[in-house]
Amino acid sequence: MGTENNGLRLVVYHSTGCTELSGRHPERTEKQIIPYPSIQFMNETKTYHHLPCNETPDNCNFLLRSFRKGETFSNTDKGMNYIVFCQKGEVRLTSSLFRKEMLHGGDILFLPRMADCQGEILEDTHAVIHTFNNTVCRPENCILNYLYTHKKKEEGGNPTTYCCKLPAHEAIVLFMESIRHYLTDGTEDIQLWHLKHKELIRLFSRYYTPEELQAFFHPMTGEEVPFKSLVLAHYMKANDTQELADLCGYGITTFRRIFKEEFGTAVYQWLLKKRSEHILYRLSFPYIPFHDIIEEFNFASPQQFYRFCKANLGDSPTNLRKKHGQ
Repeated sequence: MGTENNGLRLVVYHSTGCTELSGRHPERTEKQIIPYPSIQFMNETKTYHHLPCNETPDNCNFLLRSFRKGETFSNTDKGMNYIVFCQKGEVRLTSSLFRKEMLHGGDILFLPRMADCQGEILEDTHAVIHTFNNTVCRPENCILNYLYTHKKKEEGGNPTTYCCKLPAHEAIVLFMESIRHYLTDGTEDIQLWHLKHKELIRLFSRYYTPEELQAFFHPMTGEEVPFKSLVLAHYMKANDTQELADLCGYGITTFRRIFKEEFGTAVYQWLLKKRSEHILYRLSFPYIPFHDIIEEFNFASPQQFYRFCKANLGDSPTNLRKKHGQ
């Protein structure tokens, strides 16, 4: 099947090979949304004067995907956020953000930008996938606004723990059914998706507690828009501090100063840590050849790759694969 540059791209592995699944993301700007005057729920009417989200997200799309038992997949397009509603089925997931997780029918998964994720289909699965990217919106006019305004000070300095999934509220299930209907009868368009994105965020803020949403969207709320978003969007393409500063549009001295303030560490040390995390994650999958990892991370030779693993991960690539294999 064909692929698109601006879409969800899943590599599905079969016993006979692999195919690519992709979805298009047409672009158009939508400036404003009319607020809901009131919402009635269980004989209780509440009036809302504004929505917590007024963004027009990039890469905004909804997709239908079906997978058969035994298939595996990975998210190869890491430049956007994913919200996945599992309508039915069972999936075993691993990620660079969590070790192992099970996704069942009725669950919602959030996977942030730049996160690696692999999945194995344990039962035939049907899913609605929403992609979006809020890296360029103003923080006071996006999904983060609601989470920031409800953010509590962490007690004892303990950070919020990322919880990648939530049980879908009945309102979310009905919402996803409407999306399935639009996709099935072909009435989809980018203006509709912008409106449905805002509706989905509104439903999250209406039917889940701030604490649940803080854990669910934790990788996003840890970002300070826009500097951290710029870094997270570009660091995988940078081999050193100078390249990352150039990609983010900063001079090297200013970039180092702001980076230290925002991340609390030096750029080089942070890049080294992230590179090590991604390499260790790749090594955990025995079907990914060493030479593929060497090429992906721009090592000049297998010997350099070996030295990097020994120095930063504490062992040889072969032994690391044995220890951390899936």
